[in-house]
Amino acid sequence: MIKNASTLRRLAGVAAAATVAAGAAGCGGGTGTGPSDTSHIRALLNAQPATLDPIAGARSAQVVWATMVEPLVTTGSDLEPARTGLITDWKRTSPTKWTFTLRPNVKFSNGETADAAAVVNTLTLTRDQNTSILKTYFGNVTSIEAPDTTTVQVTTKRPQYDVPNLLTTVYLVPPKYYKEKGSAGFSAAPVGTGPYVFEDAKPGREISVKANPSYWGEKPANTGVTFTWATEASQRLALLQGKSVDVAFDLPPAQADQAKKAGLKVVSTESALKITAFLEATKAPFKDAKLREAAALAINRDDIVKGIFDGKAVADGGLLNVKPGTQPARRVDADPARAKQLVGASGPSVNLTYPAGQYTNMKEVAEAVGGSLQQAGFTVKYVPVDYGTLVKQVAGRQINGLFLLGAVPNVAVPDFFASGFMKSASITSSCPDPAIDRLVAKALEQKDAGAAQSIYDELNTLGVVQKHCYVPLYKQIYTYGLGSGADGIVYGPLNSVDFTKATR
Repeated sequence: MIKNASTLRRLAGVAAAATVAAGAAGCGGGTGTGPSDTSHIRALLNAQPATLDPIAGARSAQVVWATMVEPLVTTGSDLEPARTGLITDWKRTSPTKWTFTLRPNVKFSNGETADAAAVVNTLTLTRDQNTSILKTYFGNVTSIEAPDTTTVQVTTKRPQYDVPNLLTTVYLVPPKYYKEKGSAGFSAAPVGTGPYVFEDAKPGREISVKANPSYWGEKPANTGVTFTWATEASQRLALLQGKSVDVAFDLPPAQADQAKKAGLKVVSTESALKITAFLEATKAPFKDAKLREAAALAINRDDIVKGIFDGKAVADGGLLNVKPGTQPARRVDADPARAKQLVGASGPSVNLTYPAGQYTNMKEVAEAVGGSLQQAGFTVKYVPVDYGTLVKQVAGRQINGLFLLGAVPNVAVPDFFASGFMKSASITSSCPDPAIDRLVAKALEQKDAGAAQSIYDELNTLGVVQKHCYVPLYKQIYTYGLGSGADGIVYGPLNSVDFTKATR
């Protein structure tokens, strides 16, 4: 059994917390507008967003940019595409052709027209730009056309059932502004069609947005949101208790319990965010299938959930079961004795790379995984990096050993992980296999996700149970705390936050 990590008990007392709160608030924990404007929301994140460019950026930062930049298709409470956003309807007019209808008379906050041509531009950037985070998902798209100002036609080479689902994670950018500013310039001052517009940023300290007076939809109930960040959970709790912020995101179990005892409102949601260990099967030591199996058998996800999260996470042995509350048809259970037998006396060395500070208790999770591998006979070298560096290293095929990544299915269909992580030409590309590629393509050609489910079960069994390229660990139960009087902030399972009804 993994013991509770000491970092889960870091708060030494009220006096220490007050000292942390005062110091952090002086370094960007609050804003000039927040205290005086009682309708301005002060939000505290667990990490600084790596980029606010939705074309290039990992979706962990969408909590900030999605206040300003909107997805083409909205998502309903069932996590399925809804006809309530910028795109209001769609039809599959042939097995390989989709026709989308765009909401008329919408403008970007800089005055550009948010028409079908803008959609074509955004989808083209998403498909073709080398830095596009979603590039792998659009490789089957052969043409994107706008026959008129409110119609977009997407044609694929092969049938692809999930095109409307994919558009729920494509965020519309203004063509002229994005071309003029480039990725870095857009990230510094995003422009979109959303309920908020960019207001100000203090590099390394905070980002502020204000209500968009010309928003096409329902206007926010507040005047804006200021985002700050603190990587230490104890610091986030201290700032919340010290009334420096209105909401503190990502509170681990210990801090959540303390917030409850202090009389603060704590909200927990089972997230679709899944922490997974990816084994690099193209390089030593995990080019050896026997050692991949040993690693998979050594890691005990149930002990991680119980020991580190006090049971406040959901142990999950599948990769392609993306919706909360679902489990795979088959999984690999821990067998330390068998793992040790497979490793033998060779003592292979393995790098364990993880994004320090990005996910709840990630350091402790990495140490638990590494400790299990060491007990099986591996020699483990820990490689903590910031999240942005990890993404670049993964995309650049620079990692060997294994790495821990929080896989967020921004689209709640299995293909988001199948195409994103399992295909030879994928974001991770850690386990290339023609058989996997064929199954991924076959699944997409089905009528819908339901018809493809048996293929996804086969894929999960192949990648996780037979090849041991992926060791899924757990789905996060995401917890955040609200300050006195704060209300209306809603976290969604796909790592989204709605601030529009927030008050304080």
